[in-house]
Amino acid sequence: MHDDALKKLWQEQRFDASRSLPDEKEIAAMKRKMKKFDRTISWRDGRESLAAIFIIIWFGRAFFKVPAPLAKVGCVILVLASVFICWYPIRKKRRVAKAAPDAPMTQALQCELEKVEVQIRLLRSIVWWYLLPLMAGALVFHFGMQPSLSSNIGYSAFVVALSVFIYWLNQRAVEKQLLPLQRELEATLLFDEPIARPEPTKKTMITKTMLLGIVLMLIGAVVFLRGRETTPPTVAYADPISQMLETIRVKHKFPALAVAVVVDGKIVMTNAVGLRKLGGTEAVTVNDKFHLGSVTKSMTATVAAMLVEQGKISWTTTIGESFPELGGKLHPDYRGVTLEQLLAHRGGAPGQAPSDLWRKAWTASGTPGEQRLDFVKGLLGRSPEAKPGTKHIYSNQGYSIAGVMLERAGGKLWEELMRTMLFEPLGMESAGFGAPATPGNVDQPWGHKKGPFTGIEAVPPGPRADNPAAIGPAGTVHCSLADLAAYAAFHMVGERGGSKLLKADSFKKLHTSAGDDYALGWVVLKRPWAGGRALMHNGSNTMFYVVVWMAPDLNSAVIVATNVGVDAAFGGCDEAASQLIQQFFPK
Repeated sequence: MHDDALKKLWQEQRFDASRSLPDEKEIAAMKRKMKKFDRTISWRDGRESLAAIFIIIWFGRAFFKVPAPLAKVGCVILVLASVFICWYPIRKKRRVAKAAPDAPMTQALQCELEKVEVQIRLLRSIVWWYLLPLMAGALVFHFGMQPSLSSNIGYSAFVVALSVFIYWLNQRAVEKQLLPLQRELEATLLFDEPIARPEPTKKTMITKTMLLGIVLMLIGAVVFLRGRETTPPTVAYADPISQMLETIRVKHKFPALAVAVVVDGKIVMTNAVGLRKLGGTEAVTVNDKFHLGSVTKSMTATVAAMLVEQGKISWTTTIGESFPELGGKLHPDYRGVTLEQLLAHRGGAPGQAPSDLWRKAWTASGTPGEQRLDFVKGLLGRSPEAKPGTKHIYSNQGYSIAGVMLERAGGKLWEELMRTMLFEPLGMESAGFGAPATPGNVDQPWGHKKGPFTGIEAVPPGPRADNPAAIGPAGTVHCSLADLAAYAAFHMVGERGGSKLLKADSFKKLHTSAGDDYALGWVVLKRPWAGGRALMHNGSNTMFYVVVWMAPDLNSAVIVATNVGVDAAFGGCDEAASQLIQQFFPK
C-alpha cells in the first residue's frame, strides 16, 4: 500500500465531517494487519496442504494393502477428498484480482477486501468442501475394516465430534478475526452503505445439494453393504449328517462347519460342509485345519503336566523362582504366584492386556520367545488385577506367563515344546501355529469376522489373521478336527490310565477344578448326557471358533468348528453339538 496514495484518496472522498483522516499510524497499522492476514492464510494453507499430502500418501498405500473392498473405497474417497481440498481453495483464491504495484489505493484496498471475503466464504462453507468428504471417507474406511460394533459407534461419535470442533474453530476465526478486518477495510474505503452481499447462486446451491447427496449415498452404501445378509450357497447332500450340518450352516450363515465325534475312545465320524472362504469356490474338507483359539490352553497345561512329571518344574514353582533376574522389577504381589494358579486363572493376572503392552505386542519383532518374554516382563512389573489366589480372572496374560515359565524349565520355545512333547507323540501332523492358510492362497480355511451390521468378510492369512505370538500359550494352535479328536481321546483314555505320555493322576489333576468350574485348561460342568461330569473348552481368535465337549465317563466327545468369529458362532455350533450328542451318545 502507498501512504501518499491513501492520503490522496481520503482527500478526494466525500465523508462525514465528524470523521478524521487516518494518520500515519493508522495507515501503518492497516498494512501490518494485512501482512499478518497474508502470513496466517499462507501458514494455514501450507499446513492443510501437508496434511492432505500425508493423507494421499498414507491411504494411497493402504489401498494396496487392505483386503476389504469397502476399506478400499474409503481409501479412494479420502485420497480424492484430499486432492479436492488442495485444489478448491487455490481455485477460489486465484480468481481474486491482484493489484499492480502502482495501482490506485482504491483498487489495492478492494483487492485486499475481496481476498478477506473469499477466505470468509471458504470458512463459512467448510462443511461442504472439507469436513463432509473427509468424514465420509474416514467412516467408510473404518467400517470396511470390520471392527466391533462398539468400535464403530465410538469412532463415528469421535469423527462427528471432531468435525463439529473443527467447524466451531473456523467459525470462531471468522467472527473474531476476519469479520472485524473486513469491516475495517470497508470503513477505510468509506463505503456510505453496507456492502450488499450477493445471495448464493442457484449453481452454488445445486453444487452443495449434490455434494450432500453424494455423502449421504456413500454412507447409505456403507450401511447397505455392511447390513446385507451374506448367505453362503446351499449344497444338497445325500447323507443325513451332512444335510443336518448344511442346514445349520446356512441357517447361521457360516462359511464352513466341521465336526468330529469320538465314541468309546474311537473317532467314529468327521464331516465338513461349506467353503474355506466366503465368496470363493474352494470347498472345505474333513482334513482342513481350523484355528483352536483358547482350546490351546488345555494343551499348554498338558505340556506343563509332562514337565512336572519329568521333574523340570512343579505345580508350586513360583514366578519369583522362574524370573530371578527381574529382582526388584518384579511386582511383589506376583512373586509367590504359582504355575498352578496361573493355569487355573487364579494368579491375579489381568483379564485384558494393558493397552500399551498390547499395541507393542502387535508390532513386536524377534523370535516368538523374545516377544513373549518382553510382554511378560511388562506384565510382571505392574500390579495384578486382583490379589493372587482370591479371584478367578480368565486371563490370556496368565497363560503367557506360564508359557515362559515352561520355556525356561524345558529349555525350548513353547512352540517347540508343543511339537516335540504333544503333537509328534500323538501323531498330530496337521498341528501348527497361527492362521492355518498360506498367505495369498485358499489352501486352508480363512477366518472371517462378522461386522456391526451382520456382514461377514474373510480375513486374509497374515500377521493380522491371528493374535500376536506374545499370547501364544493362551491360544494360537491350529489343526484338523481329526487330530483334535485324537487329542480329546488322549485325555479321556489318559484319565483311565491308558496313556504312556502322562500318568492317570496327572490327567485327574488337569481335569479337577479347585473350588470353581475351571480346572487346568478345562471347564468342568455337570451334564446329564455326559453321565454327570463333562469337560469343555471353547476358543476363538475372533475369526474362527471351536468347541470341545468331552464325557470322560462315557469315553466320548463331540467337537464343532467354524471359520467365523466367536459372537457369530456360538448359537450354530451349540446347535450342531446338541444334534450330534443326541444321535451318537447313548440315552
